[in-house]
Amino acid sequence: MRVIEAFAGTAHRVIACDYRGAAPSAPLLRLARESDAVFLALHGGDGEGGVLQSALKQAGIFHYTGSDARGASLALDKASAKKCVSEVGVPIAQGAIWQPSTPPPAIPLPAIVKPVLGGSSVGLKKIQCQSELAACTVKEPLLVEEFLSGREFTVGILGNEALPAVEIIPRGGIYDYKHKYTAGATKEICPAALDKEKAALLKDFAMRAFRALGLRDFARIDFKENAEGTPCFLEANTLPGLTPTSLLPLAASAAGISFPALIERMAQAAAKRKNNISETP
Repeated sequence: MRVIEAFAGTAHRVIACDYRGAAPSAPLLRLARESDAVFLALHGGDGEGGVLQSALKQAGIFHYTGSDARGASLALDKASAKKCVSEVGVPIAQGAIWQPSTPPPAIPLPAIVKPVLGGSSVGLKKIQCQSELAACTVKEPLLVEEFLSGREFTVGILGNEALPAVEIIPRGGIYDYKHKYTAGATKEICPAALDKEKAALLKDFAMRAFRALGLRDFARIDFKENAEGTPCFLEANTLPGLTPTSLLPLAASAAGISFPALIERMAQAAAKRKNNISETP
């Protein structure tokens, strides 16, 4: 694992644990309690959506990386997250929730359909026509949004600082799971080619969203421009990817922060909460 390799040249002793969802085992909680920091390298589901964070909190463990249970849960719920950030002036794509066993919402096509809960762009589809919409299988609540035709960006946040924006350019299609995790499937430009005003606007929107959602330590906030060129909030990632193709490390590198230094800062932020009796330092 890349995170473990990043710690190899340090004085830290790293123990890797495999968390597979639901309630963590007693031995895992014991190990977490005894550690100086618990580094969460998980995506989606119980690991990113607040379930594991809630279990750690109930066990009196607060020194884990990333946002607390409330922030993680809110961010993973795309519909609730959009409502939250819109209340602090961050533009959003227009959309509606499509519940199972109900007709699709009246959204102009083309449109984007994705699960309300989830990460890593799993289940993301672009719907071009009514027949494609009718063919969708709705087994869980889906978010149906207007298709935004402009440029796509993500802004990483580390501590209280917004990192340089990354422009995301899929090589054919949309930025779905395949494009996100296949090397060479997407062109990423960092820093993005933006004028000072647009770069500052993206950072401002990202920090507003980060604070409105109650996030901490680090995150990655995704945006896409509408036809008028306004960046619209898509979602917040509370445990952004740390793979060789991931965007938070790319943004950190553009800010002069190496991957080992990034991982160290994440771990140190968690370690400061060791022996706390609450979620805050």
